Amino acid sequence: MIKAFNKHYRKSIDLIENASGSEKIEMAEKVLDWFRQLPEEYVVALALFFNEVIDDLGDDSLEKISLRLKRKQEKFEEEEDEDELEDEEDEEDDDDKEDY
Repeated sequence: MIKAFNKHYRKSIDLIENASGSEKIEMAEKVLDWFRQLPEEYVVALALFFNEVIDDLGDDSLEKISLRLKRKQEKFEEEEDEDELEDEEDEEDDDDKEDY
């Protein structure tokens, strides 16, 4: 199964590398539409499969898909961190405007 995956993976990489910018965007949109149509169980099964493939390939450059559920507290903290970063960026922009 891994050999078949590697064969198709190589074909897809070649296809993407030889495509123009607009063709790449079109392919990405088709893939996203396809994922949206899949039942959730299939998407999770695909994620688990890709994680196994990454393990088998031993490729440290590939990031595994995290299927761990976030707790409400962690999610809340992440949103707070994002809000703080946005506030800091806004303050920096205001400081830059005052310099002119």
